[in-house]
Amino acid sequence: MKTVETRMASIVIPNQNEDGDIFVPVQQQVVEMFIEDFGGATMYECHGFWSKTHKVISCVRIDVAVDVLPEPIARFMEIVQQVADTCDVHSIMAVKPDGCVVFVEGE
Repeated sequence: MKTVETRMASIVIPNQNEDGDIFVPVQQQVVEMFIEDFGGATMYECHGFWSKTHKVISCVRIDVAVDVLPEPIARFMEIVQQVADTCDVHSIMAVKPDGCVVFVEGE
């Protein structure tokens, strides 16, 4: 039996932006997409800090196990881009399955 290597990937989504837009529904949608596409997800409450602001940013980190194959990795990054396009924030931080940290800006 041939096995495929699987690695952890994650996305950090703020609870809201500076305008007060709430992203809890976006966070739940990401969990649902991860369950559908990858079989599960784990969500953690966390706090972010950014050099351009002195505020504590309440966020969630959502982890998902992604097969190390081009198609699943591309799907993970599509979801990250969708979140970046939806949220009116500077960027969305994600950790790809290869461990590379990326900051994805919305279009």
